[in-house]
Amino acid sequence: QTGDFQSGEQEARTIEEPDVYATLALAFAQLGQGQAPQASDTYSRLATFDAQGASFATSGLGDLAAYEGRFSDAARILTEGAAVDIAANNADRAAAKFAALAHAHLSRGQTAAAVAAAEKAVANSKAPKIRFAAARVLGEAGEVERARVLATGLAAELQAEPQAYAKIVEGVIALNGGDPRAAVKVLIEANSLLDTWIGHFDLGRAYLEAGQFPQADSELDRCLKRRGEALSLFLDEEATYAYLPRIYYYQGRVREALQNAGFAEPYRTYLSIRGRAGEDPLLPEVRRRAGITDAQVDAEYGPNP
Repeated sequence: QTGDFQSGEQEARTIEEPDVYATLALAFAQLGQGQAPQASDTYSRLATFDAQGASFATSGLGDLAAYEGRFSDAARILTEGAAVDIAANNADRAAAKFAALAHAHLSRGQTAAAVAAAEKAVANSKAPKIRFAAARVLGEAGEVERARVLATGLAAELQAEPQAYAKIVEGVIALNGGDPRAAVKVLIEANSLLDTWIGHFDLGRAYLEAGQFPQADSELDRCLKRRGEALSLFLDEEATYAYLPRIYYYQGRVREALQNAGFAEPYRTYLSIRGRAGEDPLLPEVRRRAGITDAQVDAEYGPNP
């Protein structure tokens, strides 16, 4: 898939006078190739176009910060960006930033802040993707009843997409409620309704917790092969690559359980992405599982700022 990203970059660069969308496509292609500094520059360039470009730039830079585990930066960027969108009467784009903010807070272990941001997201937009992203965060944060209300609304819609989202939320609730086998069942149903990257990601997690390690490895490997889909989960202009790094954490756990000789490699990849920022609560566990000391992390990836 790296070739796809390279092709995407080449195609974006052939446009003589790139617009907002071509520039955004270039940033996605760069990020997909692991060129985070270049993607950051391209996102920043978006802000020079117009108000729409500035909004996309904020979303992209906030997502990039969360991807790298710089959750404080992500929270600041996304909060400020949402305020600008609201002032411009662009509630849907504000909602997308609040949803990204909720996920960033959740990744940092700040559940109360995650719940508050999720509620702000649905207060600003009733789009299915927003209700789903918010419900998934609420389910992860233990706000089961609120998550179920949103899932019920999604399930009642006629299209396959919101129905699949509802089942993914059910799966997340079951998984966090200590019933991974029920989660596996409902997530398989979700993926049969609509084949989504996030559905396979959550199914991989469920298989892991159910002790079905070969199946978990297969699902997580599928997600990595399709990682381009994580750049924008909802096939719109909204950047969502911050969902990707956890794949490496779960893959490491699966391969450790399978006693794979190279099980530490996914952990090292995770540290290479998020180790520098030092804000991710998973970092101590990842270092321990990989058998890497703090001194080795500093030597390999640079000291925490």
